[in-house]
Amino acid sequence: MKLKLVAAAAALLSINTLYAQQNAPCASDELLQRTIQNDPNAALRMQQNWEQIDAYIQQQASREDRNTIVTIPVVFHVIHSGQNVGTGLNLSDAQLQSQLDVLNECYRKHNADTALVPNIFKSRVADIEVEFCLAVTDPSGNNTTGITRHSFNANPNTFDANIKPVTVWDATRYLNIWTTQLNNGILGYATFPNMGPMTEDGVVLDFRVVGRKPFNPFTSSSDTLGKTCVHEVGHWLGLYHTFQDSCKGMTPQTCATEGDRVCDTPPAKEANYGNPSLTLNSCNESPIDEPDMWMNYMDYANSENLHMFTTGQRDVMRATLNTFRLSILSSTGCVNVFDEFAYTGQVVDAVNNQAIANAKVLFDGAQDFEVTTDANGNFSIPNLVVGYYDVYAGKWGYRENFYASHRYFSFGEPAAVIPIQPKYYYDDFIMNFGWITTQTNATAGLWTRAIPVGTFYQSEPSNPALDLQDDYGLHCFVTANNLGSSTNDDVDGGTVTLISPVFDLTGFNDPYVRYYRWFFDGAQSGNTPDDNMVIRISNGNQNVVVENLTASENRWTQKAFRISDYITPTATMRFSVEVSDLANGNDNVVEGGLDKFEVLEAVALSTNEVEALSHVSVYPNPTAGTVRVAFDTKQENVQVEVLNTLGQVVASALTQQAGMQQLSFDISNQASGLYFVRVSGAGFEKNVKISLLR
Repeated sequence: MKLKLVAAAAALLSINTLYAQQNAPCASDELLQRTIQNDPNAALRMQQNWEQIDAYIQQQASREDRNTIVTIPVVFHVIHSGQNVGTGLNLSDAQLQSQLDVLNECYRKHNADTALVPNIFKSRVADIEVEFCLAVTDPSGNNTTGITRHSFNANPNTFDANIKPVTVWDATRYLNIWTTQLNNGILGYATFPNMGPMTEDGVVLDFRVVGRKPFNPFTSSSDTLGKTCVHEVGHWLGLYHTFQDSCKGMTPQTCATEGDRVCDTPPAKEANYGNPSLTLNSCNESPIDEPDMWMNYMDYANSENLHMFTTGQRDVMRATLNTFRLSILSSTGCVNVFDEFAYTGQVVDAVNNQAIANAKVLFDGAQDFEVTTDANGNFSIPNLVVGYYDVYAGKWGYRENFYASHRYFSFGEPAAVIPIQPKYYYDDFIMNFGWITTQTNATAGLWTRAIPVGTFYQSEPSNPALDLQDDYGLHCFVTANNLGSSTNDDVDGGTVTLISPVFDLTGFNDPYVRYYRWFFDGAQSGNTPDDNMVIRISNGNQNVVVENLTASENRWTQKAFRISDYITPTATMRFSVEVSDLANGNDNVVEGGLDKFEVLEAVALSTNEVEALSHVSVYPNPTAGTVRVAFDTKQENVQVEVLNTLGQVVASALTQQAGMQQLSFDISNQASGLYFVRVSGAGFEKNVKISLLR
């Protein structure tokens, strides 16, 4: 039995903010420090969290989030000691609603006080594209106001252990916000993602800082604008204080790995209180030294001085929502499940407009609906819940169509006619088209279609944390997918095989196969990695090996091949991937993955691009000046350029040889704004957007 072990983190996070500041208004750092002290795995988990966040941000660099606007269901738990509603601790509904309004304004950049942001930082003010609703459906599916009230004699010192577990709603589906009385000048605190028990997950606020005046009646409060909650929800979505670890992360090389790990928030020596000077500059960054960004929601200036999140902070929060808080994106807490209606449509061939039977249609929203078309290509969803959906249609043998993005569907919606392109086998595994999984002697690590759960072995990612980021949906095929499992979390004692449905190539002229795969083989106890991934193509008569990987390539790597170079195309083709733990008793960690599989005509792709260039990584993004470009090429003389929006080249280099390339450019002398990194060679070109923030 093999164990999946995680290497020790290089260093424990130096959490000094609460201890350095008496009467600090935020106790989130103290809670994190306590978690690290009490949980021997917490420091390792925190380091792994950031590795996954960084990986997601890098993979998202060249595209937008798939769900543009995210809505998070909120439940307020009002903890009081017997007062009437609207008196003292038992806050009024109007005060709680005003707090929700403040959250929505600040996270959508609708707050008018963004006009007060100094000119040097105005271009960094970000719309997080996150909205909040009072839950309308509780965890049991019943109607709710999104407000619960409980009479307790609450002790702030035991609140997390005693009050939270008996009042919390499912934290994978709701943002829990408790209001109570806090002591010692603390205004609020929050749990960081993946850093504590879910029975304690959420935000705690002192009752006097909830909402804004006039709904907040507590004139003695230091925050009557509701900004404390904005700050604490930032922690809940993964943000550190802007003054985290004092003057750390002061160069383009360290800003993404030290301090608050956000490159467009200048480091600050310590928390800023009150009404700081616009010229306050407590750290000396290079190559460009900037003043403190004390007007950021994640600092401690007076609430009337807090106006902004940055683009870099947006990236962290969106990455958190798409990794450690992914389940909340499919919550039905904001959906009235009683608002249902019948919806119909048809799937047709994009070439001849003929109806397509047995096609699949997916409405991907807070609640998912997947249906299959009838003999006339028609589909019907009798109980579609009113709400926003991404809509996909596809069938084995066709190119999937992303028909609608975050579109609102309600009563009276006209029927959809969705065309899909024929003569193109495509599967990114957002829907199930019938792949087969088998095992030979293997006792664990079976292939599964799932949202991947990232795991590490000796500081190396063994299981992907995310599916391929330039396809639809969040699913891929992976071997084993168990977060936190100490056993049976990889392939053991044999072979696991993933086999495609049959595909017919008799109508193709020059078909190619293109796919992304992941393979990891990590040795334990001094053993030599000796396992493999074998990729085959068969035509019903022959079975040919296309790839035999014996060394780890634990990243999503694109490959393509011309089928006729290996085998005669027939009507009974299959593609298969085997991952094998070959040596009995040799305790190696073996993992595999497959995503975005395609069979397509040569004319539908650039052969040179597929065969000459693997995935291009450009980081950090945004950057303060240094741009790093990594790619794997089979060509010599590949040109790499950084261009501005006018198409002017501001930096360039020419590679002299094939293989893995890593280049670095300094564009710190350019103006802030949007740039493009272009990687080009004989017959191919790849462009990636990047932001320069100075």
